[in-house]
Amino acid sequence: MNTGERPVANSFETLSSLMQETYKLCRKYIKDKNVLDVGCGEGIVDLYLSDVVGHITGIDVCQKVVDKANKMFSGKNITFCKMSGEKLAFAAESFDVVIASQSIEHIKNDDKFVSEVYRVLKNNGIFVCTTPNKLSLVPSGEKLYDAPFYPFHIREYTPDQFYGLLEKYFEEVAKKCFYNPDRSLKLIKSFRAKLIYRMSRFRIIRHIGRVLPLRIKGFIVYFNQKELKSEDVGTAFCDFHDNLDFIPENLCGICRKVGT
Repeated sequence: MNTGERPVANSFETLSSLMQETYKLCRKYIKDKNVLDVGCGEGIVDLYLSDVVGHITGIDVCQKVVDKANKMFSGKNITFCKMSGEKLAFAAESFDVVIASQSIEHIKNDDKFVSEVYRVLKNNGIFVCTTPNKLSLVPSGEKLYDAPFYPFHIREYTPDQFYGLLEKYFEEVAKKCFYNPDRSLKLIKSFRAKLIYRMSRFRIIRHIGRVLPLRIKGFIVYFNQKELKSEDVGTAFCDFHDNLDFIPENLCGICRKVGT
């Protein structure tokens, strides 16, 4: 347990604008609640939420990441443990809120995961789930490939696939999205994005993408997004519907388990 001052409380500001906006959104649902964060990583976001929640439990499949989070951030209302989203080792109706920000696309059996979330949520509990929008990754004029664009993703969802999965289990699903119209348009029209997208469908390319050093991955990201300027980085939030005049980069479902 970290008994002194939590040393990187301002690390939240180093996260991507999407992650920041997602967890700012979550704060409105978690006051004094028992919260589960699936795919907690190093625990920065859980620290950010800890001044609002009653208790927050962060889970991740990587033991080293969990150990680091426990060393840095564990405290009286934060707990971290190694666990898979496909088998949540909690009793039914244990949590008021479950958060899965950019994690469902990494989980092999997503159907099992959502059913587990439903099980551990209390009646009238909230599930906040975000994921990349597959359609935003398809450059202009390119075909929609089944293979994920990012090598660490098991899959990527179209809006119909994502909201359809959530609606299979939850009685109420509010369809939301995160977007930056200028950024999306620049990327889907970029030759660099088209080149990387075409290569990403090959299994060998995805394997190489998983094992490349971070420095080289950073160069590839820069190559893909070279046209972007600082004003293209921000993220906004709105309702999702089929007639938006832009393609949102990330989808969000705010689901409620209706009490019986």
